[in-house]
Amino acid sequence: MPSARELIKSFIESEGHKVDAAPPDDAGVSELLFRTRGQVFSVTTTEADEAAFSISTAYEIPEWAREPGQNTEALERVHGRHPHVIFTLAHDGSLFVATLDEHAHSSQELINNFWSLVARLRDAGSQAIEDIVDRTESKVAAEKFINSFMMGGGQ
Repeated sequence: MPSARELIKSFIESEGHKVDAAPPDDAGVSELLFRTRGQVFSVTTTEADEAAFSISTAYEIPEWAREPGQNTEALERVHGRHPHVIFTLAHDGSLFVATLDEHAHSSQELINNFWSLVARLRDAGSQAIEDIVDRTESKVAAEKFINSFMMGGGQ
């Protein structure tokens, strides 16, 4: 019987996507990378638990919006709306990774729900970027207004 890694790899390829597959490491953990709609996703499987999977993708935070404290709060707010998605700031706050950890009854169950899991991850990540950008733009606009007012522009 093929491993979960091989079943998932074959499924993604049958959907028309190129998959880069790393061989399992010493702990039996393997990563599959594929691109869809211009975004790279990672599927992590483990030989120790064929029903456990992680699907992740990264989002770059615009340079002008990189405020770790504020962005951590934004990711926490979005996590509240998407409790199954884990957000992690990475690379000194220049990006965040969104991850869905799944425990399916079988790799076939994961395959049956694969694209809906990818869509949930994309939705949560997009909301997080939107929240980060909106908060940063609002903060910049408020600071500009305050500075203008303090310089006499508000009279």
